[in-house]
Order: sequence, then C-alpha cells, then structure tokens
Amino acid sequence: MPDATNLTYTEFCERYDSLLNGLARMGWASSEAVHRASVLYPDIDRDLLDQAVHSGRWLFGGSQGQTHSNVLMASAIWYAVAVSFDFEPDYEYAAVGLDPTIIQDLPRMLESFAVPAEAIAGIVGRIGAALKYMAEHPYTELEEQAYDDFLANLPQEIAHISRGDFSWPPSRALIEDRLGNRSWSKALLKVGACPPDAEGQGIKLEAHSLSERTFRNTLGEFLNYCIRYDRKPSVLLYGSWAEDPARSGRVPRLGAVRAKYGSWHLALQAGRQMLNDALAMGGSLALPARSVAQPPVDPAEPLNIEDIQAQGIGVVRPKPLSDSERSARAWQGLISVMEQRLEELPWSLSLRMYYISPEVVATGDYTNYVSILRSPAGYFCELTSPEEFDLIEVELDTDFLEAAGWRTPAAGGRWTRNFLSVKDAAHGIIEAMREGMGCDHSDYFQSDDPTGSPAASVAHPSTGSIPMVPVTGSGYVVMEDFD
Repeated sequence: MPDATNLTYTEFCERYDSLLNGLARMGWASSEAVHRASVLYPDIDRDLLDQAVHSGRWLFGGSQGQTHSNVLMASAIWYAVAVSFDFEPDYEYAAVGLDPTIIQDLPRMLESFAVPAEAIAGIVGRIGAALKYMAEHPYTELEEQAYDDFLANLPQEIAHISRGDFSWPPSRALIEDRLGNRSWSKALLKVGACPPDAEGQGIKLEAHSLSERTFRNTLGEFLNYCIRYDRKPSVLLYGSWAEDPARSGRVPRLGAVRAKYGSWHLALQAGRQMLNDALAMGGSLALPARSVAQPPVDPAEPLNIEDIQAQGIGVVRPKPLSDSERSARAWQGLISVMEQRLEELPWSLSLRMYYISPEVVATGDYTNYVSILRSPAGYFCELTSPEEFDLIEVELDTDFLEAAGWRTPAAGGRWTRNFLSVKDAAHGIIEAMREGMGCDHSDYFQSDDPTGSPAASVAHPSTGSIPMVPVTGSGYVVMEDFD
C-alpha cells in the first residue's frame, strides 16, 4: 500500500473509508472530524483529509446544530470593522494576540461550512488587524447602517455561510437582542468597540483614562468573580462583566483596557503581575494560618483569681474598666478574632458573617450580613443588601459606607470592597456591620469556622456559625489589663 503521505485522492478515500464512516456515524462536525483524525493519525495528508471531509461522500453532523455564540457574534462585529475600513490581514497580531476562544471557535465554524483554509486565515487575520487598529484608535465607530451595508455586500468567501436557522455573520437585530440586551451600543461596548453615541454618554475609552491602580483593583474583582463562578477570564467574559448594570461606568470598559495594554491577553498578563507584586509587598504569597493563643491553664480544673486568693496567695487585680473602656476593648477583641479567622481562611473559599441578635432568633431570619472571598488578589467583601433579608429590616448608613470606601452598587445590589489586606478587611468588615448596618452588640457576632474543625458544642444550630468572642478562663489576667 502506498505511504500515507503519498496517496492519490482515490487511494486516500479507500484507505480511510472506515475511519471517515465511523466519524460521520458518530455525528461529529466536519471540523471535529478533521481535528480527531489529525491528532490520532499525525502522518495523514491534511489537504486530502479536508477534501474528503467536505466532498459530501460522508455526511458529517454539527453544522445544522450551529448556534450564535458570543464569540461568533463578536467576531462578526470585528470582521465588519475590518471590511468597512478595508484592512489587510495582520496574521502576526492575530496569531500572537487573539483570545484562545476566538482562535478555536471561529475557524471551526468556518471549516464546517467548507471555507478554504486560506480564506479562514484571511478572515482571522483581518479580525486581528481590526483589533490592533481599535486598540490604537479606541474611538473607532461602527454605526448600525455600516453593519447593515456590510451584510448587504458580504465578501465572497463568507457569502454562503447559511444553513437552516444559522447564518454568519448574523443580523444586527440578532446581535442587539442576544449580545446587547436590545442595544447596539451595549453590544459594541461588550466586544470592545466604540458605539456611535459614546460622546453623548460620556464614555471614556482612551488609554490615559485608565490608571494601573484602577486596572489592578478591577482585575482583582474580576478574578474573584471568575473564581466564584468557575469561569475562565476570557476577553468577552470581561466585556460582559464590565457592562453589567451593577458595574457599567464604574469599572474600565474593554475598549479602554485594550487601548491601555494593546490586547486583552497583554492586559491580563500585566494585571496578574501587578497583583503578584502587591502580594509580595504584603510579605508573602500565602497568608499562613496561625494558631489560637490559649491561656496557660490546667485542663483538669483551671484556676482563676478567686481560687488563688482562697489559698491565701496575694493577687494584684487589674484597674477596673469604665463602660466605655470595656466596650472599646470588646470591639478591638472582635476585630482581632476577625483578623485571625481571615488568616485561617483557605484561598478561593468564602466566609460568611452573621449577627445573631434577639430579633434574628425571634424571626428565624438567619441571613448572613457579609460574605468574604479570599483570592490571590486579597479579600473581596460584599455586604448583603437589605432586600435579601426576609423577616427583619436592615437599614444601611450609606454615607458612612461611602466614606469608608465601600463601592456604591446599582439598585438592589451589594456594597463591595476589594483587594484588601487581612487587617484592612477585618477592620472594614466589623466597622461596616457596626456603623453601617446597625450591628451594635459585639457579642452577637458570629462567622463560619474557616478551619472546618468539629465544634458542635459552640456551632449555631441554624447557621453552623461559631461565636467571635474570645473564650478565656474566668478572671484570667493578661498584662494588657494593667495600665
């Protein structure tokens, strides 16, 4: 039999007929069939394989099930920019800078419609040229009429991409509905393009509108989001995340990020480096859990001051504290316990804060007041909104929260702070609950157990939380008690 790399087309089809029949029978799309055959048969002739797969002799699935993903809709917008501005392909920028999802999804879709490899390279290369130009000129606009004209005069290589309910590029109405929430401007912003009404909306996309500190803090918040919901930090996920009503206008838009760093991939690299540098300045990449200091007592029967006096031993008592001093010390102790629990919290896990007041016990509304997520960027803190409490009324002191650095949410959203050190997070959380949420009794505070230790004797039966009041022997004296 001829060598696998020296076959005629007829010989190729005879040799691989069983393989191609099997791939078609399993319902694989033509692009997936090519990929699988290439991986398992590295010496296979790719040109003959492409010709055979798209010959019609074997009926592959997949194309009839094609859907308009965000990647394909975004690619259509970028390609429309390239065609409207008559850009030549920039193969190097596309190869180096495009997001992996674009390189994977768009070529596979085009292959399933038998678009030749050279034409696919040209399409992706022109998208690369458009994105490079938009990074250098972030106010490049694509008006609705320009996109409609693009659809009316499609380049020859993509004029046939239509089957059933699917066609690419999709209509403007479809992009507006699925990507832009019925807004062309919103769809453009999500993919890093400039809407025609940018000036009227006060939208800023130039590079100097974004400081490294702002981007570092924003990226920390975005990575927290990705960790929490198990998502990859892709370019289009950031675009949609930044345009969410709770964040739109508060965090940098995708177009500004591209203008600042040249591409999303470079921005992600730079942002991660800034986060690592900030963590290094904080002392270590991982904050170790520290053991809880315990008083040196006899575990069989601990002695207190009264026991010692009963044995005739003189004891120097601490100076009595006033009510204000006792209260201040209680709150400071609470912050210390909070700091300890945050240090013990493993990365990528959350800690919830509760306020078990008599009202909470009476109503049975054990909604947590605060959620804290620990990530490589620091601690991300969210205050539960008043609307989330079912049976109790919680009023927020918004003036205090804003002055303390908490970010104002959209209506019904959560106040947040991000990229906090352990000390700043501990102090900020306790003060926000005390002054901003009306939690004015230090002994009502509880939290999840960050170590997961079995503490059934102290865990609350409704929340599983544990108290935040340090437990010591009665009358136990420490040096700080003396003035």
